[in-house]
Parts: sequence; C-alpha cells; structure tokens
Amino acid sequence: MLATPGRPPAGQGWAVEFKWDGVRALLGVDSAGGVHLTSRNGNDVTLGYPDLVAGVATDRPLVLDGEIVALDEAGRPDFGLLQNRMHVRHPPAALQAEVPVQFYAFDVLRVGERSLLRETYDDRRAALDDLGVAGWPRFAVPPSTTEVAPPQMLDVAREHGLEGIVVKRRTSRYEPGRRAASWIKIALFTTREVVLGGWTPGEGSRGAIGSLLLGAYDGEGRLHYLGNVGTGFTQAALRALRELLEPLRADDDPFASGVPREHARGVRWVEPRLVGEVEYRTLTHDARLRHSVWRGLRPDRDPHEVVLDGAFARAPLASYGVPAAAPEAPRIVTPDELAALDALRRKGVWEVAGREIALTNLDKVIFPGRDGAPPVTKRDLVRYHARVAPHLLPYLQGRPVNMQRFPDGVTKQGFWQKEIPVHAPDWVTRWRYPDADPGDVQDYVVVDSTATLVWLANLAAIELHPWTSKLPDVHSPTWALIDIDPGPTTSFDDVLAVARLYRAALDHLGVAAAPKVTGKRGVQIWVPVTPGPTFADTRGWVEKVSKAVGRMVPELISWEWHTDRRGGRMRLDYTQNVINKTLVAPFSARPAAGAPVSMTLTWDELDDPDLRPDRWTVATALDRLETVGDPMLPLLGRAQTLPNL
Repeated sequence: MLATPGRPPAGQGWAVEFKWDGVRALLGVDSAGGVHLTSRNGNDVTLGYPDLVAGVATDRPLVLDGEIVALDEAGRPDFGLLQNRMHVRHPPAALQAEVPVQFYAFDVLRVGERSLLRETYDDRRAALDDLGVAGWPRFAVPPSTTEVAPPQMLDVAREHGLEGIVVKRRTSRYEPGRRAASWIKIALFTTREVVLGGWTPGEGSRGAIGSLLLGAYDGEGRLHYLGNVGTGFTQAALRALRELLEPLRADDDPFASGVPREHARGVRWVEPRLVGEVEYRTLTHDARLRHSVWRGLRPDRDPHEVVLDGAFARAPLASYGVPAAAPEAPRIVTPDELAALDALRRKGVWEVAGREIALTNLDKVIFPGRDGAPPVTKRDLVRYHARVAPHLLPYLQGRPVNMQRFPDGVTKQGFWQKEIPVHAPDWVTRWRYPDADPGDVQDYVVVDSTATLVWLANLAAIELHPWTSKLPDVHSPTWALIDIDPGPTTSFDDVLAVARLYRAALDHLGVAAAPKVTGKRGVQIWVPVTPGPTFADTRGWVEKVSKAVGRMVPELISWEWHTDRRGGRMRLDYTQNVINKTLVAPFSARPAAGAPVSMTLTWDELDDPDLRPDRWTVATALDRLETVGDPMLPLLGRAQTLPNL
C-alpha cells in the first residue's frame, strides 16, 4: 500500500508517523519458520540482509510492512549509507558491521492464520505492538501519534532532519499495491538559490524547456553542477525562461565539475548569468539535489553570490567525466613520519603526506606468517602503502579503483567494494560514473595520493584493481591485458612456458609489453595502448594473439568459461578487456599468508629457475624495487598502436 502526496490534512481521525529515508520491504515468516524479505518491486532481497533475518524472534507465520534503514552518526536514516548494502547479495560480516541496518516495522498484515488486511489501522497497530517486535535485535516499531496535529509533527521532523511525515486515516484498511488517499505523505523541502548553466529541450507541450541545469560557485569562483530541475513550471514560465536563455547561448559547458553524461545529452549551454530558486527534499553525499522543484527566477541576485554553503560546502563534489586534476607527485614518506607511525599505540592519528589520518586496530593481524616469518599486521600494511606509493601510484592515478577488503584478516571472508565509502574524507578524490545504471555503483575512489593509499590500508583494502582506462574518457583503454589463469592442476612451470610463448609472439609483432607475477599462481602481461581503440578492439586483439598461443600447447589450455569444465587446465583470459573489469595493480598485496605482492618483471626473468608467483611480499618488495627498479614503468603512457592481425 502506497501513500498519496499531499498536504497535512485537517480534522480528527488521523495518525501521524515519520517518513523514513530507506527501502520499503515486506518481511514474511512462513509456516516452516523461514524468513523472507521482499522489496517494493517484488524482488526477493532476503540474502542481502542476513543480519535482519537473524533478528526475527518468532517462528509463527507473520507479514510485516516496514522500511530497511541504515542510521548515520546522529541516529537518522541515511539512504546514501544504505546504498553500500543495497546491491550486495551476500554481505560479509565485515560489511554488516560497517553498515548495520534496522527494520522499522510500521504495519502488520498477517499474524498466524489471521489476516489483518480488512482491519483498521488502529487495530493493526495494536496487533503490531502486541507482537513485541520492538524487542527483537535490529528491529524497531517507530512511533505513531494521534495526539499531535500533522503540522506540528512536520515541524518536529524538520527539526530532526527527517524526510517528512505520513498521515494515515485511523479507520483505513490495508490495500495492497494501491496508492490510497487514506495515506498521505508530506515531504519536507528546503529552498535554495541556484545558477542556471544550461537547459534541455522538452517534448510535446513541454517543447520550450525540458529541464534546467543548476549550479553554485565554490570559494575559488568555479561553478559546480548541483543537478537538474524539470518540475514546478507553468507554461508561461517556460516560455519566459526560453526567451531569457536564448540570448545567453554558449558553446562550452560552464560547470567546472562537468555534468553526468545522461544529463549532458542535447544540452544547450548558457552563460551563467541567471539566478533561480528551487525547493529540494534532500541532498546526496556529493552535493546533488534530490526531488527538486522550480520556484522562480531571482533577478535581484548576482550569480556569484550563489555559493556552496552549509551542507553543500561540506559535501565532497563529484567529478563527471571532466579531465582529472594533475596528480600530485607521490610523496615519499620520511623517516620521522615512519617513526611517528611506530610510536602510535593500537590506534591514533598519523600525520603523513600532508594529511592527518585516523588509524585503528594497528596491531590486528591481517596476514598470517609464512615460512617462519611473523604475521603481518595492519600497521605493517599501512607502512607498506606509505613507502610503496611512489611506485604504485603511477598505475592508479587518474583511474577509478575497485578494491577487495579484509577487515577481519585474509583468513576470514573479504568483500569487493567499488562504491567509495560514505565516510571517506573530503580530500579523497572521487568520480561519478556517468553511464552507471540506476542500480549500479555510481561513485568510485580515484587513488591519486600517498594519503589516500594510507587511508585505504586502514580500511584493510588489500587488493587494488585500477580500471584500464583513464579519466575523462573511460571508454578508451590505455592497457590491453593478457591474463594467464592457471587451473587447479596447472604447474607454475606450465604458466611460465605459456608466458614465454607470449613473449615470442609479441616480439614477432613488434609490440612492447611487460609481464608481472600476480602474487598468487599466475602471470599477467600488460600491453600499453594509445587511447583510441575501444574495449571491443583490445579484447578482439588479445583474443587473436591468445588463440594463436593456445594452438601451440593445446594440451595445457581450455577455453571454457566455467572453471569446473576446464579439466584442471589453464585459461588464457582475454575477457578482462571490458570497461570496469580489472586486474590487480602492480605492487598491490594479495590476500594470502605472508602478504605476497604482484611484482613486475623483465622478460628475461621468465627464465629464472628461482622465480615464483608469490616470491615477493610487503616485507621484500621495496628492496627489490630499490635494486632492480620497475621494468614496466617505461611503458606507462607509451604511445603504441596495436598491429592488425
């Protein structure tokens, strides 16, 4: 049952609840005691919230209606925080601890064999209170009041930073799937001034203007995109705006942070001379307006008076495909900084590379020891990230990075994280993927400084996987990747034999490339590519080379996608050459005993009888780099056109 938008009703006979910023869900307990969570659009989301399933303290048949929420530090539901859980089908314990969720039950539809659909709201609330749901772990029954008038409850919601209220007729019955007038939702809106930077054409009766692109200035006089507004216009206002905007047409995007691709299609840019006023319901973590409504022009205001203030100034601004800022030269950590790290106890603030970074659980074991060596702690990983930064950052800068985290150590289950954590410091560079689907990851971390590497180490981000394309044109790869993926029965000698065949093939083609051991069992070969070809081009090229290599040793190779169909043989994987598919970065650690790292090699080292895929660790990698250097480094940014095959 859905609520109808409206104004606070007058008169008696209404109950008022707060409106929660979460995900609507039905929680059902079947006759066998099984628990099921179903989203508003009918999807089964049970596996995504095992912590809620574990909190259900009854085995009698039951159906509850409510909201799944994640609370911020002030105890308010935070939809941005919840997004870290929404798309994870099997959240590991570490993610459940980092983003705990609750179920706010506000209605009950069935208890045992009793259906409550035809009973009144008051009777259903009484049945809900009798169930004792509020005493279950991670469950709450939010307040419902009949004593306070809706306008006063709306004021309370505003004071506490909540979304608004829902007013429900006390005699109403539950109508599944209907948007009923007996439930009225009143959302809170905030007003702010905005600068107009562009507009999109409308369709049909909206032929004048479809939406306006809005912005505000930062302290350095740069205009930043805050979102679009496409509602709240009268036909007369649309015509008047069109007449004012036409003379201001411009060739270039005025927004320093760029505009997401889906909002930039067909845009008519304008000189940012007009100021308007909008209402909006909430603000995203990267300072974008949600649910904005146009109120009108403000001809009395100068555009440069419209600045990012309050929550807008505090929010980290996203970059939408604009060229990345020139990366800073990697800071070399000093002996004094390393001594300060060693002096910290279990936790503390480390001042390094010009930033103050809060570190926690520094003595926690992240990697068990290997070959008689002591285990590797988080302090050791933090130290390694700080020291290896000059070598690792060139492979990460200007690229979105996916990471695999192991907060409880590599002997426990880890999890992949692409979305930048909502608690990331505002100095961490982030990028919004303009082509992301609504349900996909939107905002990625861009690792462009020593401080960011240290911060990731504190998150126990063990594996760092950079995209093979760079900002701003993430659809043009700069590397073509060859991944020699060993099977269960593949020996490392066989892997090296295939790597040498690639060496011969690439040499024959006159293609520059460099190998690296993965830190686990395999070898990868990275081929620099001049931006221009698509991922389909690089994937097709690597496939042809790999098929030629595979024909030389067919007994070692399987082309099956599924590992259980490969007969234990290796696969020459060319399918990693796709946008947002990645391989581990050079010098990144791997989740195994001893903290092995992926290490770049010379081609001649493939003939070294002592070579092992996990030979170097966080304890020995820097010695190797200081004595041998990085053989792959000369290929970074190298202009190379792949020959036709």
